[in-house]
Amino acid sequence: MSSPSLVNRLGSWFKRVDSRADSRVDGSELSVLKKKVGELEKELEQLKKKNSNGSGKNENLITISPGMLNDLELCDLREEIELLRNEMQENIAAIHRLEILTLSTRIDLLNEFGKALPPTFARRTRTSIKPKGFSFGIITNGQRPEKLFKLIDSIRFQRIAQDRFEILVAGVVDVLKNQEGVSLFPMEQAASEGRLGAMRNVLAKNSRFNKFVSLDDDFLLHPNWALAVEQVKDDFDLATGIIVNPDLSRYCDWVNIIENYTFLRTYDETFDKCQYVTGGYGIYKDFIFQEHQWNDSLGFYQGEDVSFSRRLFDSGFQLKFIPKAIVMHDDERYRQKGYGVVRLKSARSCGIDSNLALKMEKLCPRTLS
Repeated sequence: MSSPSLVNRLGSWFKRVDSRADSRVDGSELSVLKKKVGELEKELEQLKKKNSNGSGKNENLITISPGMLNDLELCDLREEIELLRNEMQENIAAIHRLEILTLSTRIDLLNEFGKALPPTFARRTRTSIKPKGFSFGIITNGQRPEKLFKLIDSIRFQRIAQDRFEILVAGVVDVLKNQEGVSLFPMEQAASEGRLGAMRNVLAKNSRFNKFVSLDDDFLLHPNWALAVEQVKDDFDLATGIIVNPDLSRYCDWVNIIENYTFLRTYDETFDKCQYVTGGYGIYKDFIFQEHQWNDSLGFYQGEDVSFSRRLFDSGFQLKFIPKAIVMHDDERYRQKGYGVVRLKSARSCGIDSNLALKMEKLCPRTLS
């Protein structure tokens, strides 16, 4: 409560006194009003004294003590919070309806946009040793089997000859025991500890083809993904493409890491050494793993992908951007916000009011090693 609000209340009480006096209200009611005015005058005087005893730097700020809020004011605050919460939920619902109504148009625009963007000019620096083909290396903690199956289906839907690709999965792999044509590498402890690099290293070491595709289990490949990669004729060291969220906003595809923060770059910018390749999706040539690997010891959100990218770029390897090699990060919690990417987090896990459905949380900073 501030002194201006008390002045306003005081003014309103004087008006009531004047109007009721003119209306010849009974004396008891008028005396009650005058008494209330006196109480307000005293309260205002106390606030002025408290404010004058301060440091003088914040003359317009008045401390609010719990006793200064009566039950009526608390009720008003609760009602206002409830109105704001309802308004927020209505806005979220409206955004979701708009996304559904415009989805087909946005997909068409995205496809046309990918066709208009040429790959960047980064070239191949060395010659592959392994035969040409794709080794899809997927890591999983086993908690989202339905997404993992969808990813494997999206790989098999590519127009790749059977003898030119393989699927390797590391982590918690029990759910895939009956899957034909999938090589399994049980690494339950590494998965539980979040040592993503350790699992990727095992997959890369056991890959048979010259292009190792690093994938998390919640990604999906565009139907024309393999065709787009093959069009650049293996002329790259490592590559990435457009990554979209389920709402078709951008995920961490063509990004810089500056002062431990992630920034989305515009797609027309050329490669520079401040970039990194997200571990969730990247295409690596076989000769890279003759000298480099991910850090085995790094756990969840400790930047194993940033560390790996930094060492590769410092060694002279080049990153190519293939716009039409589109993938989707199949996780509805993620959104683009300006030049960054945010994650929606449940109120319960945030330890806040359970009535609030979602909370925005930044993905960065990233830890470098």
